[in-house]
Amino acid sequence: MSEPQYPIRAVARLTGLSIDTLRAWERRYAAVVPERSVRGRQYSQQQIQRLGLLRALVERGHAIGQIASLPETSLNDLLKMEPPRKAKPEAAMQSEEPLIFGVLEALENFQHTRISEELGRLAALLPPRELIYRVALPLMREVGDRWHNGEFGVAQEHLASSALRSLFGALVRLHPVRPGAKKIVMATLEGELHDFGVLAAAMLAVIHGLDPVFLGSSLPASEVVAASKATGAIIVLIGFNYAESSDTSPLLDLASSLPPETSLWVGGPNPWRTGLHSGDAALPATLFSTLEQFEEECQRIGTTV
Repeated sequence: MSEPQYPIRAVARLTGLSIDTLRAWERRYAAVVPERSVRGRQYSQQQIQRLGLLRALVERGHAIGQIASLPETSLNDLLKMEPPRKAKPEAAMQSEEPLIFGVLEALENFQHTRISEELGRLAALLPPRELIYRVALPLMREVGDRWHNGEFGVAQEHLASSALRSLFGALVRLHPVRPGAKKIVMATLEGELHDFGVLAAAMLAVIHGLDPVFLGSSLPASEVVAASKATGAIIVLIGFNYAESSDTSPLLDLASSLPPETSLWVGGPNPWRTGLHSGDAALPATLFSTLEQFEEECQRIGTTV
């Protein structure tokens, strides 16, 4: 079975590079050399993955002329040494729907095998962090929106959750946890049924060198505390939807029960609407409203991309 080939328009969607940029990188720097056919330029999966690496490095300040000829191993090494880019994910995701269109179509028709195949194809083409911000997060957002609007039922949300957990497992296999990595227990508390945000954070934790213990949704605080003690976790991350609930008493109960050596991190939309802030005596926790803030905190505790 021959390797699939992609036309330049599909490559532009997959990499986020314009067609003009793709042509310029080929003509001036020979970054990749696609095959030519009667249908025009045809790119392989390996070439698309290489273009994704080059794009990520250019966004972090590297000149394309200096890195275009480097092998993939060197590009990956450079990417691991660089901090995450500061661009807001919203800007990067404005035109990403074509990337997840196949997954959404498969969800609409309950095609479990096709969902896995589509996500597997994207995982093979994109660097892990790009996969999270350009595929997993837009998919989580779109599934959530459709669920709230009544376009998706519970079964479709569960299908999406299952597929995304499989994607998380694939990232763990790609980034095996090193011995002695710091453990972080991740969950939502009882009554909070949506754990997509925590799952995305778990994916990012893996590529930052942490050892995430992902427990899922709607856990009693006592279970989270027990897991943190059993694993020796230095951090407990809780997903909390401040936009829907201003009752922070479950978080206060959790904070008072954690071992003194375990820090509490809380992520959710607009946490400061409750008047809380990081380091508040009322809730001794670090608060996040974006995944970029979470990544910065990961770096602060000594992890590397």
